[in-house]
Amino acid sequence: MKAQTAINTFVAETGGYIAAQLEACTRCGMCAEACHFYQATGNPEFAPVWKIELLRRAYEQRFTLSGKFKTALHLDKPITDDDIAHWSMIDYYACTMCNKCSMVCPMGINLGPLIHTMREGLSAAQAVPADLKAAVNKQETEGSPLGVTDAVFAQRIEWVADEWEIEMPMDVKGADTLVVFSSIEIMKFPTNLAAIAKILNAAGEKWTLSKKGREVVNFGFYEGNEKLTVEFMNRVFNAAKELGVKRIVVTECGHAYDALRWTAANLMDVPQGIEVVHIAGLLGEYVKSGRIKLKPGALDGNGIITFHDACKIQRRGGHIQEPRDILNILAPKSFKEMTPNREQAICCGGGGGVIAIKDADPIRYAAFELKIEQINHVGAKTVAMACSNCRLQFTDCVQHFNLDWKVAGLAQLVADALVE
Repeated sequence: MKAQTAINTFVAETGGYIAAQLEACTRCGMCAEACHFYQATGNPEFAPVWKIELLRRAYEQRFTLSGKFKTALHLDKPITDDDIAHWSMIDYYACTMCNKCSMVCPMGINLGPLIHTMREGLSAAQAVPADLKAAVNKQETEGSPLGVTDAVFAQRIEWVADEWEIEMPMDVKGADTLVVFSSIEIMKFPTNLAAIAKILNAAGEKWTLSKKGREVVNFGFYEGNEKLTVEFMNRVFNAAKELGVKRIVVTECGHAYDALRWTAANLMDVPQGIEVVHIAGLLGEYVKSGRIKLKPGALDGNGIITFHDACKIQRRGGHIQEPRDILNILAPKSFKEMTPNREQAICCGGGGGVIAIKDADPIRYAAFELKIEQINHVGAKTVAMACSNCRLQFTDCVQHFNLDWKVAGLAQLVADALVE
């Protein structure tokens, strides 16, 4: 029975920390107003506190006297297979794991990780949306959710190197830095590969790519499958160890940065002496140290430009100031902030695997209308960001809503404005 499998997972994961979080919740509902899916649709089931309802029920019914009493008197219902199917839609279709809800919780409850625990139970019960599961399976068997096999990877890198006449070092032992792109960049935004290579070469970085550690996206993390999450991260870490690098640079991907930088240490033995950094932070470091120089005002004269804060890079990762420092050099007259921004920014609606689920399209499009309102309010014609998953959501929604915006990756803007 799917319900029992999920319950067993919830119970196994509910230690003192999760129990304390669940006990602390007053069910005040303040988290709802922070959720872009709730804001966009008004559906009360999209309130973050409701997304963890099965976790709460499993905890109370198994561990608390009141929960056992209510269940015995049929005042509280046991979790059923129908519940598992229903909450699969709620937790996968209408949550990007952006964790903005945690920032408004008066009790300090970390809701994002609790929703991730919900996904772990749903994953164990094999209640994962088919599209998302297919992508997970593809990453397991082929090395990439978008089909970037060994052969495809080699072809794409060779093509980028030839097309943009840029050096793309591969499997260089003794390099300082391993750069790992996402399959979204490799297949959808190949100019990102050339842009980042151009920047690294201009900075004099000793860097390399890896055939074995070629995919930074982690669909096991999206699913809530701990075994596969670790397996996919190990592909990158093992490649880094073999090459003897000092750091791994996660390119324009938010969830991958979260997984490798923070989650990994809670799930596995992370190799010592290897730093994990995001390209947004590295760009800021290069500019501040003078390793690269940018043309001041390079983007002025093309209308207002604004910046979209990616949840896992800015709110979670803290790389809030570096993109703004860069844009204030490139567009001192035309850079304008959306409101809210920085830690309080509104999620794009496509992260956490949501964009991979076709049936979730109406919900993510509804959530994106909040971004449309924000961007139109500042009158921006260009939207920059440092996450390719966000960029994929933006480009898809620009087409869906017939918007006249330019969507740009931060690294591309930097590469185009380099003083050579």
